[in-house]
Amino acid sequence: MRAFADMVVTLAPPPLMVAVVFFVAYLLVGIPVQFTRGPAARDAFGTLAGVFAALVYITLVMSFYPDVHAAPR
Repeated sequence: MRAFADMVVTLAPPPLMVAVVFFVAYLLVGIPVQFTRGPAARDAFGTLAGVFAALVYITLVMSFYPDVHAAPR
């Protein structure tokens, strides 16, 4: 798990990665839901998926690197 966290942290700065994770989760959940339930469901379920995926990313990074936001890049 530590190796995965190392790889995730080195990909991009944390604020950018949170946005990327949110965007990818939104698309992976939102697009299929739009075809089955419509655009309102896409917005609701896509946003929920994006928020939870971003929270999981933040939790993963902060559990291994509590001062990552202060680290020089």
